[in-house]
Amino acid sequence: MLAEQDEEVFARYVSYFRRWVPGGGRVVDVGCGVGASTRLLREAGFTAIGTDASPMFLPDEEGFLVADFTDRTDLRDESFAAAGALNVLEHVSRPRMFLEEMVRVVEPGGLVVLSSPNLTSPLVAIRILMDLALRRTPYLGLRRWRDALRLLAQNLVRSTAAALGRDAFAPREDTLATGIVGHDVDAVYWSNAAEVRRHLERLGCEVVHYQGEGRTLVSRVLARVLPSFGGLLVIVARVGRTSSSAVNRG
Repeated sequence: MLAEQDEEVFARYVSYFRRWVPGGGRVVDVGCGVGASTRLLREAGFTAIGTDASPMFLPDEEGFLVADFTDRTDLRDESFAAAGALNVLEHVSRPRMFLEEMVRVVEPGGLVVLSSPNLTSPLVAIRILMDLALRRTPYLGLRRWRDALRLLAQNLVRSTAAALGRDAFAPREDTLATGIVGHDVDAVYWSNAAEVRRHLERLGCEVVHYQGEGRTLVSRVLARVLPSFGGLLVIVARVGRTSSSAVNRG
């Protein structure tokens, strides 16, 4: 599935690096899987290192290495101009630690780039309802209408609570038993943009780009007006000079 993804999937992610990271900078692509996003970053002019927690699909070539960002890695402090993760955060069982490790390996003034589904958005449940109505493979592996409607109500509460300041970092039980491959059925964290932003700020980062994006006009408008309700989690944060000490204290 990863190998067959269209390169367009990675285009917006790479564009964040092009916009904010100086060309030629040394960057780390966290959770790169089969390495497609890392190669595109290299083609864009960056010195990109690809990492993944498992060697299973990681390319066996120079510039790719095993590193689990849910624990302290062997990567040196402040060794990259940027650290990015595309569609990884929702699959992380320790999201706070994951974010802290990304901040730790970035030099002061460098960037943390995150792009993922915002799984606590009501739009996620609406997508599932549309999948069921159109008889498509249901997102998150939810096959029953009542489960999708329950999720809609839950996500309205989750997004509202997050917008008001609650940081839940709530775990999710995967739905691998459905037999569905992909569609984020293996997600283990109810990814939430508002709590991720606050955690990065507590680590001394300045958020320079937050939400405002989506696959449709309606979702883009919603993400601008009510950021924590948007269907996509898109955050670019600049690491401050106090960030490394904040991470080490944690």
